[in-house]
Amino acid sequence: MKTKSSSTLLASLVVITLIFTQCQKGDVGPAGPTGPTGPAGSTGPKGDSGTANVIYSPWLDVAYAADTIHTGAIIDTIGFYASITAAKLTNAILTSGEIKVYLNLGTSTTPDIVPMPYFDPYFGISINPDYSLQKIFLYANLNAGTVTISGQKYLQYRYILIPGSVPSGRVSQPVNWNNYNEVKAYLGLTD
Repeated sequence: MKTKSSSTLLASLVVITLIFTQCQKGDVGPAGPTGPTGPAGSTGPKGDSGTANVIYSPWLDVAYAADTIHTGAIIDTIGFYASITAAKLTNAILTSGEIKVYLNLGTSTTPDIVPMPYFDPYFGISINPDYSLQKIFLYANLNAGTVTISGQKYLQYRYILIPGSVPSGRVSQPVNWNNYNEVKAYLGLTD
């Protein structure tokens, strides 16, 4: 048995359905006039600059020397070493900052940049940095010094010093410090 309220509800639903199915969208009317310009917003806080406190070197020529041991009449080369003077490498950076060294295996026009420490498993090449006050020492199992071939320099080095006072949280994604191009973009470095 139907009640009066269920019949009324059914009729209302039928009427609403007919209204929505019979209505058509009309043409879009003309745009209204532009409203007045709103008031200027307040000045926000000053943000950090992109290279605040970052210290970086130009691409450097580095010469290696043989590290030898003498056993009687035999002189044996056990590796190679080099040093880079980094006058702004302070105790504060050593203890609470970041130090990165990169090697350009290519040239300035066709760079092939790798981070230190560097290890090539195919040729067994190993180059490792060591840091002390105002110095970066490099140890390698071959002479990895800068060379000039046909007027192009190969094997140049660059260091980046980042004091610990640089605030964190400047980017939503962490920087891949082993990707030179990401580091260069993040810190606003120029070649």
